[in-house]
Order: sequence, then C-alpha cells, then structure tokens
Amino acid sequence: MDYFGYENSEYNDGIGLEEYNGTYSLVSSRMGNDGKVYMRWCYPQGAGKGAGPVAKAIPWKIRLGSRDEAIKMINRISAALNGGQVADGDDIPF
Repeated sequence: MDYFGYENSEYNDGIGLEEYNGTYSLVSSRMGNDGKVYMRWCYPQGAGKGAGPVAKAIPWKIRLGSRDEAIKMINRISAALNGGQVADGDDIPF
C-alpha cells in the first residue's frame, strides 16, 4: 500500500492507496513508530431502523474503482479542489 502522510500530524495520520483484486481504494491510515503503515478499522452502522454497529470491523476506506476509474476520480477531485470546472457530461458523484 502506498502511504501519503499529512504534514504536521501529531499521530502520523495519512491516506493509504490500496489495490485489492483490481479495485483501488483510499484508506484511512497511520504510520506506526516501527515504520509500518496501519489501516484504521471501523464498525459501520447496520441496515434498518435503530440498527446498531455491525459485529465485524472493516477497513475505513473509499472505493475508487478500477485503475482507470480511480485516476479519473482523483483528477476530478483535484479539479474541484483547485476551483476548476469539470468537463461537460462528467457529473461529480457527490
């Protein structure tokens, strides 16, 4: 996993870029004192009214899709952060 640490992070927080079975994801991560990257895990909310957290923890990540889809998504996010316009017919999914 590639790791991109935040500058001046008290807890060595950052973002990991993970590839698993051809799908790329951004993963909430931190760099340990041993130099190893650790993913942050969470217990997501269960489905249905009044459902509590599910019993099994999963990595805290955002799926970006295939390599080509991930590149396109990151470019769109970069353009939005830089105040650029998204090309016509290229809807932002949020």
